[in-house]
Amino acid sequence: MAPYPAVSAHRRDAAGLTGLQDAARSGADYVEIDVRRTGDGALVVHHDPTVGGLPLARLAHDRAVSLADNEIPLVSEAMEIIAGHARGHLDLKERGCETELVEMAEAAFGPDGFVVTTRDPASIKQIKAGFPHVRVAISVGRSLWERGAHRDFAPVRAIRASGADLVALNHRLARVGVLTQIARAGFPAMIWTVNDEPQMRRFLADGRVEVLITDHPRQALALRASLSQSRPTSLA
Repeated sequence: MAPYPAVSAHRRDAAGLTGLQDAARSGADYVEIDVRRTGDGALVVHHDPTVGGLPLARLAHDRAVSLADNEIPLVSEAMEIIAGHARGHLDLKERGCETELVEMAEAAFGPDGFVVTTRDPASIKQIKAGFPHVRVAISVGRSLWERGAHRDFAPVRAIRASGADLVALNHRLARVGVLTQIARAGFPAMIWTVNDEPQMRRFLADGRVEVLITDHPRQALALRASLSQSRPTSLA
């Protein structure tokens, strides 16, 4: 593991293609995209399951674009923008995309040039069965009002059962002892989504963290550089 975590640029839907291009050029180690499938079978970059109040899974891509307040890029377009600048961070939002997504990612980034994150253990099992070399993280950090949220405070058993290689952990859970639990269990952590400077500093200096996910990658990279410069040089 590197002395300081990698930085993943988190991209919000409202940013559109311009935001994706900016993230790719930010210097971040990874660029995150959210992946869903439209009703006509296209893999697209979109966080929410609906567009204009209608299920994205029932809309053709062109129709979804016409209803949206922002662009809905194809995943292939997004990968083309990211490749050559950063590794892919592919946040899989639903079942049924696993094989196609990984095949596209291997073509765009190479077999070790991306990581997949997902909340669904079944997706992890499918990816690991077909592509055992691909690194997959299970996302932990449901909203408190979501069913089963209490289990996120003691997630190690579920993480082990999922077959995940690492854990994408909400920063709030990381601060209340869950990061300690998963580190003791031997799982590297990706911490999301960290936008506050003091928390960036905290997690960038934490050797248990492999990836810091943030909306502000340039700020995180500058902080990482300053921490690296201030770190005492070890003796050979």
